[in-house]
Amino acid sequence: MDLIKTGKYIADKRKSLGLTQKQVAEKLGMSDKSVSKWERGICLPDVSVYITLCDMLGISINEFFAGEDIREENYIQKSEDNLIRIAKDSKYKIKNLKRSIIGLALIVLITSFSLGMILVQKCSYPKNYITAVDKDGFKPMCSRYRLR
Repeated sequence: MDLIKTGKYIADKRKSLGLTQKQVAEKLGMSDKSVSKWERGICLPDVSVYITLCDMLGISINEFFAGEDIREENYIQKSEDNLIRIAKDSKYKIKNLKRSIIGLALIVLITSFSLGMILVQKCSYPKNYITAVDKDGFKPMCSRYRLR
């Protein structure tokens, strides 16, 4: 789905009706900043407001997804194109989400393994030397020996 095209379409329809972003936002129970984001193509409205927004602008859901006015003779073809495009977009987003999750899991696994190896190495080998003497007393601060 082309967010910029859809955003421009929403803006054009809103302006042709003489509505401001604030008026549209108030009717939908949202902020005018949200409407601005839609019109700039940054994001889409929440699915729950699609029907209300389309009714307000006098457009169909199909025209909303297409981002343009659709003539009667092209309506069925455009509907099919929109459905295919939305399905492909959803597949693409799911695929990217899976890749991100796998990548994060690998990073966590590698980090955990590395930290585990460092801890095992630190705990396995005792320090065989005496550390600095306490300045205020006579007691040397010796390292701890690990008994096996």
